[in-house]
Amino acid sequence: MDTMQLRSIQVPNRTYELLESFARDHLHVDEDAPRLARLEDLPTQLRRHIGEGANQQYVWFAWRHGDRIYLVTGTLALDLARERGRPVLEIRRYEHDGTLLEYSTWMRVASGRWEKCHW
Repeated sequence: MDTMQLRSIQVPNRTYELLESFARDHLHVDEDAPRLARLEDLPTQLRRHIGEGANQQYVWFAWRHGDRIYLVTGTLALDLARERGRPVLEIRRYEHDGTLLEYSTWMRVASGRWEKCHW
């Protein structure tokens, strides 16, 4: 991918769209699952995983399933995306109690699906 394309993906709203796509495709988050969009809606144990401020590079997506809240954060891995020619996200996935479940890198392939990167 060229630098201009990567910069357009890096815009927080676009990165959020990619993160939401990952959550729906890979984590099977239902379209009807209640989303939490405000930081104050998250419990403290999840809120502490989200940085604040203008230099925040990670975007976050949270949803409710029953009485539990789940969180994924992600950032665009620019060098890997440039190398692969496709969007690549570094993902952190958290359990409702704030435990880190997964830290991994995922690439969106031509079909729109997400594949875990093993490099």
